[in-house]
Amino acid sequence: MAKAKGLSQTEDWNQIAFPVQLQEFSALMPSYESVARDRQKFIVGRPPQATKPVIFGLQGNNYSLFPNQLIRDVAGRVLGRHTLQASYSDQGEFSLTLTLPEERFEVVSPKRPGGQPSTTPDTLQKAIIITNSYSGKSPFTIQGKVLSTQRSIDTTEIAPRMRISYYRLVCGNGLMGWADEFMSLDEYVQWLAEGQPTRHTNVRETKTIFEPARIETTEHVEVGQETTLAYSRIRHTGFTEADFEKTLSGMFNEFVSAQDSLTAQMYTRLAEHTIKRQRAESYLKGVKVPKKLVQLALERMDVEVGRLAAKPNLWLLYNGLNHALFHQPTSLTINQRYDLDGSLFHQLNHAVL
Repeated sequence: MAKAKGLSQTEDWNQIAFPVQLQEFSALMPSYESVARDRQKFIVGRPPQATKPVIFGLQGNNYSLFPNQLIRDVAGRVLGRHTLQASYSDQGEFSLTLTLPEERFEVVSPKRPGGQPSTTPDTLQKAIIITNSYSGKSPFTIQGKVLSTQRSIDTTEIAPRMRISYYRLVCGNGLMGWADEFMSLDEYVQWLAEGQPTRHTNVRETKTIFEPARIETTEHVEVGQETTLAYSRIRHTGFTEADFEKTLSGMFNEFVSAQDSLTAQMYTRLAEHTIKRQRAESYLKGVKVPKKLVQLALERMDVEVGRLAAKPNLWLLYNGLNHALFHQPTSLTINQRYDLDGSLFHQLNHAVL
């Protein structure tokens, strides 16, 4: 069993955008011969706190590395003024939340009768969440899952359907539950009722594919005399830095222009539904949250109930787990934490819808 570890936190790009590169096995270890011909490249980086270079993984010849330095540069150019909140492990796993401070809204929870009114607003800022890995064990994702792709019937137009994330100031975390790939609330309700199938197609003129994040082939589609990069799928193989930079710029531009968010509507609905502690615990166990994190999530919910002078509700339960996942030691990978967060979000929405 993997040893439970906490994630380090930073708001400084320099802590996570350190030099990293692929180095040939033969160059790094000239005195050795490798019989593992399918893995010949080391991922080598130099974190600020390291006294010597760190080997994060060993990959095949076609492996594509996505440096955080490049993500930082594209974010600065496309997003403009933004803030960074990053969680990272010493194994080379990263969760980056980039927020736009000027774009915000508030979620209002039912107030406790007879209590002192809270002076703490429950403010959320528009954010984009990225996972990246130098270990080769996790896929590169934006907004938790592979982006959906919308195609018109004649396939002459390809456009991403961008999710909107939010950074919650009260808990200092990005939220990883989304419903934005659905064209309407009715469509989302239908998907929940069908048991959350991994492949979902709407009934409008454009087709939306909803599928879990995974490493898979980047697709190029011929449109007339031009080749357009369909940037719904990013894999760590055969992807040049120039391709990655172009793809990431397109995603960030879509994020900046995205306005309406079904996800935000669902946050508001969750806050309207109060809950008893025993029922809250059953929801957490229902999505297989580890026992220790169940108790930590409930304790965090209690803290926020007091801070916001609110009644316990589904919104605060969801945030209790979110906080526990990213602020407590656990053997879960970053992507496993995302999965649990999203699973609870959908289960709670199923309960209220």
